Amino acid sequence: MKIVAHFLLLFALTFTPFTANAVVVNFDGVAAGSNLPGNLFIGSGVSFTTGTIPDLVALGDTITLSSPDPRFDIFGNPDAISLPNFAVPLGGGPNDLLISFTIPVTFVSVTSDDSPGEAPDVIRLLALAPTGLPNQFMVLALDSELDNAVSPPGNLLSVSLGGSAFSFALFQTTTEQEGFDDLTFTPVPEPGTLVLLLLGLGGLAALRHTRRQKS
Repeated sequence: MKIVAHFLLLFALTFTPFTANAVVVNFDGVAAGSNLPGNLFIGSGVSFTTGTIPDLVALGDTITLSSPDPRFDIFGNPDAISLPNFAVPLGGGPNDLLISFTIPVTFVSVTSDDSPGEAPDVIRLLALAPTGLPNQFMVLALDSELDNAVSPPGNLLSVSLGGSAFSFALFQTTTEQEGFDDLTFTPVPEPGTLVLLLLGLGGLAALRHTRRQKS
């Protein structure tokens, strides 16, 4: 019994990938440019689609992403939080950027590109659930700030659902082109990870039971 318990615990600790750790995409590992493929960072678990949604958005609304384009831009700018790059929707103007995750997440945050001297404008980060119709989503949570009105980290936007998972978020601009840096998200552990974790807990419980019997 003791050997089995030790084996289960060692197996889980050795082979369990800690996928629940936060992932940070800072856009600095590539050259800045326009018309970049939205799946440029798919290896980090995220892709981007440029489009537009209505400026007035509230919790529980159903929204449609108009003119979806699976591309985005990366700018080099001294206002980036982690120099030198930050992400922006494709094509300039008040376009929005849909953020799709390959693994559901429980938390997402971005930091906007605060630019001193520019007029404040409303930016939002939305947590979304697909409705089943093409490019249509329901707003599950939102965070809103006045960009350029305060200095970082005042321009930090974040959304979560109290531990529940979602697979889409959206960075929304309203009056002019805006961007963000340090996209941070927490993936839900994969099923295999949970199984191995349970094995480890089972091994630990068995080990404790064996020790109690000996005492």
